[in-house]
Amino acid sequence: MAESIEVAFTLNRRPLRLRVRSDRRLLDVLREDCRLIGTKEGCGNGECGSCTVLVDGRAVHACLMMALQADGSTVETVEGLAENALHPLQDALIEGGAVHCGACVPGFLMAAKAVLDATPSPSREDIRAGLAGNLCRCTGYGKIVSAVSRAAGMAAPARAAARSCGASPSYFRPRSLEEALEILAQRSGEARPVAGGTEVLVRAREGRVRLDTFFDITAVPEMLGIEERGLELWIGALTTLADVAASSLVAQRAPSLRTACAFAGPPQVRNRATVGGTLAVAASWADPVAPFFVADAVVEIVSVSSRRDVPIASFFTGPGETVLAPDELIVGVRLPFRDGVRGAFRRLAQRRGPSVAKVSVAVAMTFREGRPDWVRVALGAAAPTVIRAHETERALMAGGYDALQHAKEAIRQEARPIDDLRSTGEYRREMAAVLLERAIRELVEA
Repeated sequence: MAESIEVAFTLNRRPLRLRVRSDRRLLDVLREDCRLIGTKEGCGNGECGSCTVLVDGRAVHACLMMALQADGSTVETVEGLAENALHPLQDALIEGGAVHCGACVPGFLMAAKAVLDATPSPSREDIRAGLAGNLCRCTGYGKIVSAVSRAAGMAAPARAAARSCGASPSYFRPRSLEEALEILAQRSGEARPVAGGTEVLVRAREGRVRLDTFFDITAVPEMLGIEERGLELWIGALTTLADVAASSLVAQRAPSLRTACAFAGPPQVRNRATVGGTLAVAASWADPVAPFFVADAVVEIVSVSSRRDVPIASFFTGPGETVLAPDELIVGVRLPFRDGVRGAFRRLAQRRGPSVAKVSVAVAMTFREGRPDWVRVALGAAAPTVIRAHETERALMAGGYDALQHAKEAIRQEARPIDDLRSTGEYRREMAAVLLERAIRELVEA
């Protein structure tokens, strides 16, 4: 049974403290308890963007965030935009005829505010990228982008809101790795850790898992950050995909990973989804996983009584399955340094915007005197799990045009895709070869 707990956060610049059930989403509390009904329930699985709010200045889906996870944060909804007058964004949408039916407008406004707060003078491409997670049922995208462009420069800089001190109990929101591991040890098989929630809350909505079993680990500091440790790059399990995509260290040491994280869903998802959660879900189509393969990543796993390192190639045991025991957590991922590494990530999806990949290819290479010196190739959405393409790698080591043709044939043979609603296996195999060639040309031209 869900427990009633106390949470405290700043809502539209005002401190708020209330009791919520531990199994309720932030969207439910905003609409039902706070009566802020501008935040809409649309798809319920993070695809439409109508429930977009800002949490600590970042656009997120309120339908994919537990209410207890807002504890100690600052939350902004569309009702907080206007104080004594309409926000410039609201004025611009009205004047430009960009309000249409109105169902999607609150989500667009909040996503646009996040864009302008981060980049006061964005290009139209910046705006499109920032709004990529929001759908307009009236297909009024052109007018919306133009309205946001007009509002740029008129919006006041974002004000830093005072953060509330969290009030949730530590057995629902542990503040240290030790506390989190104790919960797992004491309630093994009952308690489930949740971080970004972008996948498990969708499963909960479908009835596959129970919301009242979750406890939030996002306040555990030992699992957060990106830093150099000796001759390795360490990425904490709670680091968001947005932070990985923005990291100069990742760009230098694992360039294909940075590219993949920039493609991994809309901004609202990237702002919540974490490295550890992406690995734990064990989906072969998850964009960041193939780049971890080509970086020879090592997954750090801990429990109350042990700590172990698992090479990424040994971490996945099947679709949705990993070597993680019920009392274990991923604490971070280590990537060994390799001087002069070049990386590329290519994916094929149903559309240019955020969507699940039909197939993806990650490549990492180093060169000596213009010839390949070290090669890694990995395939996503082309087998039950992400796989290394060893024969393809061997073919590429020969260097030259003929080597690329042999590698394309090898990757067709190594891919083991299925036919499903998104594509046929035959098409995926052929496109794996096409994506490989594009990735190699990108590396060579670099």
